[in-house]
Amino acid sequence: MRTVIAVTNVKGGVGKTTSAVYLAAAAVRSGRGPAVVVDADPQASGAEWLEESPVVGVRVVEAPTARLVAKAMDAGREHLAVVDSPPGDERTVRAVLERADVVVIPTRVGGPEPSRVRATLELVAPGVRRGIVICAARTGTRDLDEAVARWADEGEDVWGVVPERVAIASGSGAPLSIVGLVHYENVLIRALARTRGRGSAR
Repeated sequence: MRTVIAVTNVKGGVGKTTSAVYLAAAAVRSGRGPAVVVDADPQASGAEWLEESPVVGVRVVEAPTARLVAKAMDAGREHLAVVDSPPGDERTVRAVLERADVVVIPTRVGGPEPSRVRATLELVAPGVRRGIVICAARTGTRDLDEAVARWADEGEDVWGVVPERVAIASGSGAPLSIVGLVHYENVLIRALARTRGRGSAR
């Protein structure tokens, strides 16, 4: 029984690829693997990362169109599929969200970020479990505290706050940060709570 996690935000540059790779690696590290990262972004950043720095127990599939991503999400034997969704391609994003059991929405603090998260939330079907992950966060700041409080006021769950040093250390060719793995394992625990894998009753 496979669980599909969609990592998505209609805005780029918010930490989607980092979140997808770390979630898959955290699944393996915590005994919830093996996992597959489905890279639906034509830039293929996730695929490049995992090809240059493979993670044992994590496979990668490039699927840069709505048709290919649908096939990739439905195929394979891994326990967990994590989909790195593209920004700005609503057709592919909708194909991903239609098949997802749970949705993780990476974002950052400040600027236009809240409006882009709200636009993403509008694409998520009612009843699908979803949560926000604040990436590249400067911990201990008023801006971060206000962002977390704002999402709580809007009734949205913040599943994790990933510190800025994880984003700085991330990327192909760099080893995964233990700090990042711990943070994303906590996100994974919350994401998988009360979810049902594909093929089971919802």
